[in-house]
Amino acid sequence: MPVVLRSLSDFKKFLRKPGATLRIVQNTFVERQDAAAREAYRRKGLYEPRTVRALSKRAAVFDVAGHDTTVWLYWDRGTRHWRFSGDTVTVPLHATLGPPDAVVYRCSLPDARPSKPEPARRPVPRPAPTVQTSFGF
Repeated sequence: MPVVLRSLSDFKKFLRKPGATLRIVQNTFVERQDAAAREAYRRKGLYEPRTVRALSKRAAVFDVAGHDTTVWLYWDRGTRHWRFSGDTVTVPLHATLGPPDAVVYRCSLPDARPSKPEPARRPVPRPAPTVQTSFGF
């Protein structure tokens, strides 16, 4: 089932679905850092998939795949600047200094189809009964 997000309401509905996952596809703040800082963010799991652990009225808590940590995403009046497009959400980072930055999240759900369909079972054909036409005494 494809994810289509047009508003914060759609985003919250998406987060309530089992297996809802976010993945950062772009973080302009991190991209402006030097290579060592980018690698440190990557080691800490910045670009790993995040699955929903809990939801509240104004926040979501995510587990980070492969790391024993959680990440919070808050929403409030500032969400009017969030942009929704298909399966992505762009969240601007408002800092007092420097150029404007943003984090782009890709939203996905687990594939509902089984990974490998089971072959259809066919009944075992029975051999045709043999008809004996004469008795050989």
